[in-house]
Amino acid sequence: MGRPRELSQEERDDLLRRGYRPIEIWVPDMSSDASRKEAARQTKAAVEADRRAGIEELNGEDSADDWDQP
Repeated sequence: MGRPRELSQEERDDLLRRGYRPIEIWVPDMSSDASRKEAARQTKAAVEADRRAGIEELNGEDSADDWDQP
């Protein structure tokens, strides 16, 4: 997957005129082992924080399977 098609100057001017502004968004690369490990670490930390706070309904034994459902 390459970079998206660059907009022409006319397209950019039209979007700016209509109140849009360009931004760049970086997201984790989930094909990277490092990103997957960090996501797992953060998930475990969030689950543990919820358990310490007494929040159990989202952290049941089967809740991890919920993400795999279509």
